[in-house]
Amino acid sequence: MSSTPPPAATAAPPPSPEARPAQGPPPGGSAAGALRRIAILALVLAVAGVGLWSLAGWIQYRGGHSITDDAFVEAHIVNVAPELVSGRIVRFVVEENDRVEKGQVLAEVDPVPYLDRVDLARSKVAAAEAELTRQRADLERVRKEVPIQVEIARRTLGSADADRGRAESSLGYTRDEVDTGIDEARAGLKAARADLTLSQEEYGRFTRLYQKEASTQRRAQEVTRAQEAAQAQVDLAEARLAKALASRTQVDVARRTVEAAQASRNKADKGIELAEIGYDQIREVELLVKVKEQTIEEARTSLRAAEHDLEYTKIRAPFPGVVVKRYRHLGDFASAGVAVLSLYNPDLLYVEANLEETRLPGVAPGNPVAIELDAFSRPFRGWVVWINKSTGAQFALMPRNVVYGEFTKVVQRVAVRIAIERDDRWPQLRAGLSARVVIAHGPGDPDWAAKEARRLAEVESRFNQAGADTAPSERGAK
Repeated sequence: MSSTPPPAATAAPPPSPEARPAQGPPPGGSAAGALRRIAILALVLAVAGVGLWSLAGWIQYRGGHSITDDAFVEAHIVNVAPELVSGRIVRFVVEENDRVEKGQVLAEVDPVPYLDRVDLARSKVAAAEAELTRQRADLERVRKEVPIQVEIARRTLGSADADRGRAESSLGYTRDEVDTGIDEARAGLKAARADLTLSQEEYGRFTRLYQKEASTQRRAQEVTRAQEAAQAQVDLAEARLAKALASRTQVDVARRTVEAAQASRNKADKGIELAEIGYDQIREVELLVKVKEQTIEEARTSLRAAEHDLEYTKIRAPFPGVVVKRYRHLGDFASAGVAVLSLYNPDLLYVEANLEETRLPGVAPGNPVAIELDAFSRPFRGWVVWINKSTGAQFALMPRNVVYGEFTKVVQRVAVRIAIERDDRWPQLRAGLSARVVIAHGPGDPDWAAKEARRLAEVESRFNQAGADTAPSERGAK
């Protein structure tokens, strides 16, 4: 804003010679002027000294600190979306700026289609369990029947072996008896024939003697009767031999009995093999039972999946935090993976400063930082946690390419994370506030910085570790 100079004063007429005082220095005038000049000079020198001292202090301060206005309060904003399910939003429980706890229901997708899937999966589980019960009953029945059938077959085999043994013994006894009878009959026939021959000789001799009247009639009659008796004995012996020879059919009968017993034994042996096949049937039924058990497991897994899908219709907070944005409203269609709202954990607030690469010398993890926020009259204290290993230009949507065209050197910026010291103003901090940071140079404290980085990582992973969440069905029971 320019100011107009004041108007020039009107020149006064010169005094008359009579009015002029007598020439000569006023008394004491030269000493006063000298003192005035000395005082002005001293004042100028003092002001210059103070200015130089302040300038030196400012130069020293700027040389020992890195300052930037390119800094903001940051937070890990998480977009919360339906998991695995899609549908119309039938309920919204929270609004923007609401504080929520881990597992709290934020919104709900229409659950009716997923209830139908749960009912269908439950019916499949019930059918599979009924089939498994029937199959197990069959297995128990087969397990009881097969050993009994095998035992019966073995006993039948033992009986057939015994029958075959008796038949073989009977065959041997019959063969021996028939052979002995034939031999005895033949010996008897031979003896009878010998007696007949002797009696015939006696008959002829005594008949001639009787005709010559050299023997008595009684004697002739006796030899005649002896001859007839010998002939009868021969006939009897021949009949016995014929009977003995005819008894050979008993051997054939006994042999056929042995053959029948052997056939029965072979049949009983096959019966054992057939009965023992029942053990294979038991193994087959056992495998069928295992298949049915696997079918039940698959049906139960499908039921759990359907129940999980049903539970996922309730959109829950993955961690305690503050809702900062709602992207959908009641009645909107929500798709799986499409954000419905955003929230962040207020315990994970920090400042991220984008420091020029020329101001990095002297900055180290653990250095103290003064954080000036426009929303607060008093600055916050903080400390450097880490300095990023790359510049922001590495992640630009259009990365630089200096192979072709002109090249202009641009000072790059490196992200520096700064932990904020908590005080009574911490609940008033908001993500996205702009900041001016003043980082003091020095060796820093790497151990503290590493510990703080681990602490921040633990705070973030406390609610996001694998297995940290309870199962959906358990969450639904809360």
